[in-house]
This record gives sequence, structure tokens and C-alpha cells, in this order.
Amino acid sequence: MTCLKCQHGTAVKAGTTNAQTQRFRCKDCGARFIEPKAAGPLGRHTLDLRQAEQVITLLVEGMSVRAISRVTGVHKTTILSLLLTVGAKCADLFDQTVVNLKPRYVQADEAWTFVQKKQKRLRHDDPAERGDQYLWIALDSETKLVMTYHVGKRDGLNAYTFITDLNRRIAPHHRFQITTDGLEGYVPAIEEAFGSDVDFAQLIKNYATPNTNGPDWFRPSARVTTISTNVITGNPKTERISTSHMERANLTWRMQLRRFTRLTNGFSKSLLHLQASVAIFMAFYNFCRVHQTLRVTPAMEAGLVDRVWSTSDLLTWISTKQAAA
Repeated sequence: MTCLKCQHGTAVKAGTTNAQTQRFRCKDCGARFIEPKAAGPLGRHTLDLRQAEQVITLLVEGMSVRAISRVTGVHKTTILSLLLTVGAKCADLFDQTVVNLKPRYVQADEAWTFVQKKQKRLRHDDPAERGDQYLWIALDSETKLVMTYHVGKRDGLNAYTFITDLNRRIAPHHRFQITTDGLEGYVPAIEEAFGSDVDFAQLIKNYATPNTNGPDWFRPSARVTTISTNVITGNPKTERISTSHMERANLTWRMQLRRFTRLTNGFSKSLLHLQASVAIFMAFYNFCRVHQTLRVTPAMEAGLVDRVWSTSDLLTWISTKQAAA
């Protein structure tokens, strides 16, 4: 046996661990170690694939981390660690697979959430990641495919990052129509990313002030009083200037991502775990979740895959980088 520390081939058997795993001792350096296991689809995690699949399935079906721990018996810390590992895998899957898209009508919007505390509760010494965060999403109105997503503040810099990634996923020289809300940051971002090769319009909703004496945290939703459209670039079809499909999709995120559920303590405590949770759900939504209207997954409708994926497929997917290594 070769020593893991000094790489000399002088290691001999030296008893077993409590789990009855063979232990070795190096005669040269004295190091004690066990034979390393081959890396599995979950990397360093010792959780078996069946349990990991159950944990991820419950996560994307809206259960909190503590609830999953009670149901499965998997420790909360293990769940959070697995979340980061699978989140990185799903982000890699999304980046390598959701490319060369040819949509006709795209809708973009942002969904609010927060990390650790809401914006008005922030102190001057709080980390920059805390406070309000937004989930930026671009949706193909016809295939219901999530074309790209981004987690960040609602400002011009994040609008630029979001639109630049959308541009990377569109097939070369493909023209399409995109509708956004009235956020000013979209205009320069889309102009720089697509120039005049896109039909771009904004849908602007004006709201009435809620008439209530209740507390700020439990006010009814404001009523939409007027809707106006603003054509920015190209010649978009008037009847397709809409964000309705995107607004309905926002309900899906809030129902199935516990971190987006309002008025609960299931909110994210770190930006890293929020990003991982979003990455897992977006991969699950595109590849595993059969759309009720389409009767297939969005990825199948868009021609990216030819079957419905299982949660196990997400966990065992191997990136082209890993395959090359």
C-alpha cells in the first residue's frame, strides 16, 4: 500500500476503524490512514444516492431544511452541504446544456427575496450580500424554458450581468422579441448586448396605494390601475408585449422554493445557499418537472433533451470537464 502522505510503498495493515474499515500505517513516516474511496457522483459526500435523491426532491417540492431533516433523518448540516455540492453540479449542467436557443418571444422579470434580514433592517456594518436580493429570470413564452437566471440586487450592474448571460445562450444571428418591466437598467443592457437585432418593449404597470390600516408587513397587494407599453427597439408585436407567463412562473418559484415563501422563517441565511437552491430548482424545472400544459418538460419542448429526467439523473450527470479529466 502506498502512503497517502509520503507516497512511499511501505504502508502495512494496522487494525480497523469503528466502522470496520481497514486502516494502514506507513513504516517510513508513521502516518495512519484508510484507503481512499473512488469519488462518486456526489464527490466527498458519503450519503448514499437514494437518500440524496430524496433530500433534493423534498427541497424542490417546497420543504424547509429542518423539515427535511425530520422526515429523512439526515442532519441539517449534511443537507446544507449537499445543497452546495448539487447546486454547483446543476449550475454546470445549466451552463453546458441551455445554449444555442432560438426563442420567438421572451419575457423577463425579477422576484424579490432577502438574505438574513430585510433591507430596512440592515446595519452599516452588515455584509453586502445581506438584505434584499432578486431572482432575475428570462422565460421562453412558448416552451416555458428558463433560458437564464441570476441572483443579485435590482440594479443596473446585475441587469447587465443577466442580459449578457442571456445573449450568450441565444443562437448566433437569431432575432426574437423580449418584454421586460419598466426597470431602467434593462434599456442600456439590452442595447449593448443585442444592439438593433432584437424587438424590445417594456410593459409598465401603475399601482394604486393600498387602502388599509394594517401593519406594513401584512398589507394586501396593490391593485393595478393602468398598464402602458413602451417600444424601445425594433418592431415588437403588440399582442405579444406581455409578462403574464413570467408572472405565473413567479408563483411556481414561490410555491416550490421555500426560501421564497413570504412571512416564514425559511428565508436564506447566506447568499451562497440561496444561489445553490435556485440552481437546483432551475435545473429541476427545465429537465425534470413536466409542465401541465405542455405535457412534457420545458427542455423537451425546446429540443434540448428527448426524455423526462429524474432527480437521480441530475445527481449523476457528469460534466464535459469531468469526462475529459
